Amino acid sequence: MNFDLITSKGYNFNIGKYISEGFEIFKKDIGGFILATLLSIVMSIIPFCGILAIGNFYKICKKVDRGEKVQAGDIFDFTDFVVYLKLLVLVFIIIMILMIPIQITLIPIFIAASQDNEHIDAATLFGGMGIWFFLYILFLTAFSVSLFFVQPLISLYRVQSVRQAYSLSWKIAKKNFLLIFLFTIIVSIISQLGIIACGIGLFFTIPLGICIRYAAYKDVLETQNQKISYE
Repeated sequence: MNFDLITSKGYNFNIGKYISEGFEIFKKDIGGFILATLLSIVMSIIPFCGILAIGNFYKICKKVDRGEKVQAGDIFDFTDFVVYLKLLVLVFIIIMILMIPIQITLIPIFIAASQDNEHIDAATLFGGMGIWFFLYILFLTAFSVSLFFVQPLISLYRVQSVRQAYSLSWKIAKKNFLLIFLFTIIVSIISQLGIIACGIGLFFTIPLGICIRYAAYKDVLETQNQKISYE
């Protein structure tokens, strides 16, 4: 599938629509999604396989959405293991490189704190830490949004180059940066609502959150992308 047009022309990002469609997908096979959640937890015990389990979960969402038969073993598909291992390495390298300038901002603070200087008071010290914390949160926000479409590109649309998947994800995500960031927060809240029901509810809300994210991926990467291609 070609994503060049959607990276240049942009797209609509409808949060309400994705929540509604995700809920409808979840209702199609509630028991199957709960089982997939349990098996995902089991698979996450295997080193480096937690992210792979989520990628396979999106494949299950796609099958349910299309009315195809889903098997319990689908969550243990290791087809994309090498790709996800490369992704984890790439993410680690990017974080290490991009965190360097942020960490450098701490040097003056440490120097000031280590010296017996009457002009360095608590307000100045905490102010410097506040600036560092702001930069750190800003970095995490931008980086999390840049990764938004990586998993569906790999698992659902078979982009096997990690660099290509990350590059495409960032080019697409930055078109609706703030909405995607808000969507991520909302879905995270929905996914954690199950804690209210003594934690058991998580087996309902976590897969629901994944279904909602799948609905967003499908609309942007498939439905709207194809619509733009035909215009």
